[in-house]
Amino acid sequence: MLILNLGCGMKPLTENAINHDVSKHHPFVDAVHDLNVLPWPWKDAQFDVIKAWAVLEHLHRERLSIINECWRVLKPDGLLVVKLPYWNNEEAHDDITHYWFTTLHQFEQFDPTTARGRSYAFYTPFKWHILSSKFSNKGHSSIVHKLRKIV
Repeated sequence: MLILNLGCGMKPLTENAINHDVSKHHPFVDAVHDLNVLPWPWKDAQFDVIKAWAVLEHLHRERLSIINECWRVLKPDGLLVVKLPYWNNEEAHDDITHYWFTTLHQFEQFDPTTARGRSYAFYTPFKWHILSSKFSNKGHSSIVHKLRKIV
């Protein structure tokens, strides 16, 4: 199983992972790339898992293009785990570099098993199954979404 750890910061994964960041700030950074630049440098269907922990909200690209890029580099049935700041939390807005905010239901339009997914299926041909969307902490400052790629 191969994991793409986007925006690893100071938290690299050590087993079967490519640790990515925007700069080579530490020897454990395996891949350097500005995620705002599409396409990303990885092959189609290369990864089993993408972990994007507190990184995507810093991108100034349109959100759908980034989620579609995650879909592209994941293998069929691949897992996307993304932590994003909750829209209704002051702490989330305190960081001036945040461009994205999330809700518990933000990804439903990509899941064909949800009412929103059936109504807005035209948004993108790239579909996901929502495994979970829940607050990551008691302060409700962020939400962790787990999505499975549907082919």
